[in-house]
Amino acid sequence: MLNMPVRSATFAMSLIIGTVFAGESVAAARAVTVAQTRVIPACTRFVDASAAVGGTGTVARPFKTIAAAIASAPAAAIICVAQGVYRETLRPGIKPFTLAGGFQRGKAFKVRDSARYISKAQGNGAGSFIRIEDPGPTGNQLTAIDGFEITGYSQAIYRDFYVSQRFDITNNNIHDNVCAEPSLAGGGFALNNVSGTVRGNVFLRNRCDRGGAGFLNDSLNENSVAILNNRVEKNAGTEPATSHGGALYFFTNRLRITGNEFIENTVTGYGGGLFVGAYTPGGQFTNARMSWNIYRGNRAGGSGGGFFCDDGANCVSEHEIYDGNCGANIYVDGGSDGSGPTIAKFNHVTSVNGRAVGCGAAGAGVRIDKADLVADTYSFTNAIFWGNAAGSDFSVSCERGCASARITVTYSMVQKQYVNNGGLIITFGAGIAAPKNPLFAAPVSGDFHLKSRGGHFTPAGLVPDTVSSPALAKANPAGASNLDPACAGNRSELGAYGNSAEASCVP
Repeated sequence: MLNMPVRSATFAMSLIIGTVFAGESVAAARAVTVAQTRVIPACTRFVDASAAVGGTGTVARPFKTIAAAIASAPAAAIICVAQGVYRETLRPGIKPFTLAGGFQRGKAFKVRDSARYISKAQGNGAGSFIRIEDPGPTGNQLTAIDGFEITGYSQAIYRDFYVSQRFDITNNNIHDNVCAEPSLAGGGFALNNVSGTVRGNVFLRNRCDRGGAGFLNDSLNENSVAILNNRVEKNAGTEPATSHGGALYFFTNRLRITGNEFIENTVTGYGGGLFVGAYTPGGQFTNARMSWNIYRGNRAGGSGGGFFCDDGANCVSEHEIYDGNCGANIYVDGGSDGSGPTIAKFNHVTSVNGRAVGCGAAGAGVRIDKADLVADTYSFTNAIFWGNAAGSDFSVSCERGCASARITVTYSMVQKQYVNNGGLIITFGAGIAAPKNPLFAAPVSGDFHLKSRGGHFTPAGLVPDTVSSPALAKANPAGASNLDPACAGNRSELGAYGNSAEASCVP
């Protein structure tokens, strides 16, 4: 399925050649439930919506608007903003700065709690809270937005310039932003040519043709972005029938996507929670490493309710949970002729309760499609598949080039029978365990640690069970247990928590 990354006409494509990130943490990274920061930075300008007109930006006489503070501030200023409503659209041009919201009014900017003392950027249904176009900051110059509530805009945070810069979006509650016209991407944020971090945010009920919560692009083939510990919930990709990326729609040289939770996001087409793609006919290649993410209850009108890797991207998924996503938990689709293949590797993942399109019946754990001649490669190891439709842990289809694809499954609890429309062959190698109830600790509440008489992990400590999971000590033994706790024995468990500090103890 050829997918062009250009949604807003200003986002041009160029060559991207990247490398994959090194290994991730041995313990599960977790998403925030509330966007919050209490850190007090070294403020250089001050803003308070309740201040009198004519302030000078000091603690005693703060500016009334953020725009006034930006106009007055030197480059790299830290602008601290008190609680209040700010009905502003900022166009800062070349000036880099940090916006720090969430300060309590009347406390001389010495008390900060962004979840309690809310600095609210309120739009009117159009435009952006911050919009950076030609010219903008460049190189190591940092633009950062930290500790705000941002709502009611079309594309809330927007940056599109042909020179790269640093850009961070942290600890914000970004909700109910709706793209005001078709063919746009990124209701919560739309960033081109940035390196930086999107961390600790809550993205809720944002909507756009593609990427309801966010869009990343990298036309210069030189950037890396980390997406960390965000709660991404009930966002939507609304382009009729063919939208990609209900919540996040990403094309970037190097991506690290860790510890996020994708919940009940929707897309009319493909990739309800997360879409990672490349534009290989234009020479753009994307390398992404996903780890410790949870995809639960997302919906796709086509396929890939949870996650979709497409069109020549290189995707690695480790220690991830895919639970109850409609239109299959996972979707991978081949590269295009004359360009690179799609390559996806899944290691220590749990894919359970996949649902069909529309969510009315059980569906596939993984769907794989192929339409071109390039040699796509997909591998699954140390995985648990359970609760998907009978014979549908995998569902594959192929139009041409079927023999060029390589799909392998090893050291996994999985049904060997699979739906096959068109001739793709899955090779089941060593270590395949017949499906059997994995005995998850509390799957209804989202706890997919494995039960064990020796104890399963909880944040409060080990809890012994009366039974032990049949998926214990079944993972690939070649170096796969070096990150487990000592009580896990000399061979790791299958599923998301194997080869990590949260593996269960063996009896």
